[in-house]
Amino acid sequence: MSSQKSFKSPGIIHSRVTIITHIIDRISERGGQITSFLIAVAAVQICFELILRYIFNAPTTWGLDMTIYLCGTTYIMSGAYAEHLNAHIKVDVFYDRWSLGTQAILDLVITDMMILLFCGALTWQSADWFWEAIIQGTTSGTIWDPPIWPMRLVLLTGAFFMLLSGFGKFLHDLDVVIYNQKSEQVV
Repeated sequence: MSSQKSFKSPGIIHSRVTIITHIIDRISERGGQITSFLIAVAAVQICFELILRYIFNAPTTWGLDMTIYLCGTTYIMSGAYAEHLNAHIKVDVFYDRWSLGTQAILDLVITDMMILLFCGALTWQSADWFWEAIIQGTTSGTIWDPPIWPMRLVLLTGAFFMLLSGFGKFLHDLDVVIYNQKSEQVV
């Protein structure tokens, strides 16, 4: 009985896990702030392209590609921030009615494992795509024809940050199950 009690009481492992989750949460928070800045840059670029196209009848050759790159970057890079804020879409018909411990167990077994498996595979595969694009000099094939490796690097980075954020969520949920308390998330 006493060994189980000492396991349940927060100790050095709990404090180290808390430090790790705080670091992961900070990384996700900073990534979200940078991504929010890129959304503003994309909006300005789109407005600039629209003015050139419809007012001056002088569209750029790079406008569409730049729009795709900027909007794609904000989409890919915002996944980790959404995971950090627990803002991904889910069906909460039953979920919200369950206790915190039951939610954490369900998340550990299903959600966290799926995120870790999917983002792990995506990180691994996007690293291959990134190196392939660099080695082969792959370009987009459009009028502007920029190299494709920057977007593949964004995919690799976004997948890695989402994997990291998923690992942070896994640690948060594990904390709830083991210590029966919600660890503090940095928001």
